[in-house]
Amino acid sequence: MIHKEIPFKETLKSSVPILKPKFSSIHRTQNDEEINENIENSEHQLELFRSLTTKNVINVIRVQTVNDRWIGIQLKDPYVTCGWLLSEVIRKFSQLELNYDPFNIVGFKTNNIHLDYQLSCLHLLLPNLNGVLLIPQLRQGLKEPINIDWFEIIKKIGAGSFSVVYLVRNKENGQFYAMKVTDKQLMAENEKEDLVNKERQILTKLNHKRIITLHAAFQSKSKLYFIFDYCPGGELYYHLRNQKRFNEDQAKWIFVQILDAIQYLHSNNIIYRDLKPENILIDLDGYPKLIDFGLSKIVESQEDLNFSFCGSFEYMAPEMISLKGHNYTIDYYQLGILLYEMVAGIPPFYAKTRQEMIKNILSKQIHFPKFFSKNLVDLISHLCNKNVDERLCGKKILQHPWLQGFIRKMPIKYKIDSFHIDKLFMDQLTKDIESGPRCIVEEINLQTMAQSIKEEDWCSFEKFQTFYYKKQ
Repeated sequence: MIHKEIPFKETLKSSVPILKPKFSSIHRTQNDEEINENIENSEHQLELFRSLTTKNVINVIRVQTVNDRWIGIQLKDPYVTCGWLLSEVIRKFSQLELNYDPFNIVGFKTNNIHLDYQLSCLHLLLPNLNGVLLIPQLRQGLKEPINIDWFEIIKKIGAGSFSVVYLVRNKENGQFYAMKVTDKQLMAENEKEDLVNKERQILTKLNHKRIITLHAAFQSKSKLYFIFDYCPGGELYYHLRNQKRFNEDQAKWIFVQILDAIQYLHSNNIIYRDLKPENILIDLDGYPKLIDFGLSKIVESQEDLNFSFCGSFEYMAPEMISLKGHNYTIDYYQLGILLYEMVAGIPPFYAKTRQEMIKNILSKQIHFPKFFSKNLVDLISHLCNKNVDERLCGKKILQHPWLQGFIRKMPIKYKIDSFHIDKLFMDQLTKDIESGPRCIVEEINLQTMAQSIKEEDWCSFEKFQTFYYKKQ
């Protein structure tokens, strides 16, 4: 097997608002033998590291038919996509006498979850499937409304204050998603019903490539379910902790993507208010997506003042701590804190106790390491200005000298053959985790979710009567 990197020069025009970087990376998976994956992003970006096989070698893809029999599909071109394979299998199977309609094939299953996921991404270049038996997955014709029976639950991949997240596969279309399961009783006992309804309300209104997509929301007798994009890259926090800190080019690339998402929210009169690396996921193509809109606020005007007290202390703005009222500028403050943490590896006002952090945020100036460039120091200083009226906001950010220039490298490289999440969340039991890696304002003594997530009865909680949603 010969591995050859195909270089792809990337350019960034001096006008940062239309940033569309191009970069190279490699994704791999394992299935007894190394399976080389080729990934192509079909939007504005192109991520290209191809696994090349020796010339004239014919790959034979085995696909199961009936009674443990299989047919072989010869593959001479190593650059066809997973979508081509699906179409070719349907075409071949249409010529056979089967006890099902080949046009109901929506994907394939192997003995490897990660390979199954790759094959479900129809735009990806086909991985090496020598020695792998593909089992066709059929559309099951499930009835509306969408419910838990539509999904095959594969693996627990995350947990939060009120919820558990699972990797699931839709039985109707064969696609993979992240399913967030929230306990209704726990939300009611802590008076958080409005929080989860607000998140659902906000997510149904959003349509942006740097913001997680909500595909469905439904409920059972005791649980609420959100169906989101599955982002195999995991949390930005995971990569930052593994790499210790990012260089300025990497941080710049991520910063501009998140800035684009924040400004989109502001254009829709939404204040985010919970920016931190844990709330940024990395998608299949290495791009960041904002998640978790439970603390977001819909406002009539960006200038309107709000007096709620929420978020993580490391990212809390001085005007929120002092309860003087905050508006959309709080998101730009948090952008500055995020930028600092990406390059330094730790938030600027971090301390061992909350009292120390509060004191630092209200009274201390940011200390910058010597390896920070002058332009970076200047940008963060303006974003994190304690005087809200003097804080750098909006389009002026894009005109800053630090955001001019080229971004030559993809910020995050990861393998697709593992779950890029904190080991804290790898427990297979469906139990809540009492604390995350950061200090949250409200410490809640969580209860074990003892009931099965496969409940079919509808809920009598009055505040969740209009919870159902399915993206068209």
